[in-house]
Amino acid sequence: MKQFARRKAVIVTAILGAMAFMAGCGGQVGDVSGEGSTAATPAKAKTIVVATSANPSPMTEVDKNGKLTGYEIELLRAADKIIPEYNFDYDKVDFTGITGGLDSGKYQIGANFFNYTKEREEKFIFSKYPHYRDNASILTQAGWSKKHPITSLADLGGYSVPADNNGSAWEVFVEDYNKLFPKNPLKITYTGVDHATRLRQISNGQFDFGYGGRFHQKVYGTDLGVKVDYVKLPDSLAKTSAEKDLLKTIRQETYFLFPKTAEGQKISDAVDKALVTLHKNGTMQKLSKQFLGYDLTGSTADWK
Repeated sequence: MKQFARRKAVIVTAILGAMAFMAGCGGQVGDVSGEGSTAATPAKAKTIVVATSANPSPMTEVDKNGKLTGYEIELLRAADKIIPEYNFDYDKVDFTGITGGLDSGKYQIGANFFNYTKEREEKFIFSKYPHYRDNASILTQAGWSKKHPITSLADLGGYSVPADNNGSAWEVFVEDYNKLFPKNPLKITYTGVDHATRLRQISNGQFDFGYGGRFHQKVYGTDLGVKVDYVKLPDSLAKTSAEKDLLKTIRQETYFLFPKTAEGQKISDAVDKALVTLHKNGTMQKLSKQFLGYDLTGSTADWK
């Protein structure tokens, strides 16, 4: 009996040893090939930092509890949930610090109502698809366009406009406009006031028109009582290729920015894939309606 017990102990020890060896090789008990399971222990997600200025609302903003939110922020939070390899942290910084931080590697994503410009394309990776889409447009004092019809891009010249001085798409547009139409330039006033104040100044006649789309009109008009008209600037207004390129810069197509590096491309690819999923399952459209008042995300065909 003792000899049998010793033999039994040896067999049990051998079996346990084989099980340990198979586990170390990635196999499962009963799977001597080691191919019975492709599941691997998930690697620790890498933390990357999203930079935003929390302005303009409601693209990106701070709520009453001091938490960053807004359409772009909540869209990234939804994307983060389906991107296993990354965890997103959010940092509120001055607008001009976003691109500098992307350059230096401090930040990995810029989320701040970024439109396309050639200057940005030279330095950064844009997300593949714009997650906010609207026509090129301006916001004017109520009834202004009836008195001042716009039949070509050149018709915008001679009027007064407010602009920030931090490299925004609108600042680029008005400055490039004046280079293209030097004989009848826009009258630019640089100002550091917020967008709501600028639109209120337009509604009061202090300026002729300024930057904005349908969601600006709703948020600042309907919600804050600022009366401005949405005036579409169709592509047909542009008569030359240079004018078409200029109009494109305010076409109201908004992207996330990433560093122009191999790692930045990898992060961009992961975010692009998640955004396609979020449009397909309706999450993006829901967030757009929640924050912007409209579904401004594009059609299914735009996300293929």
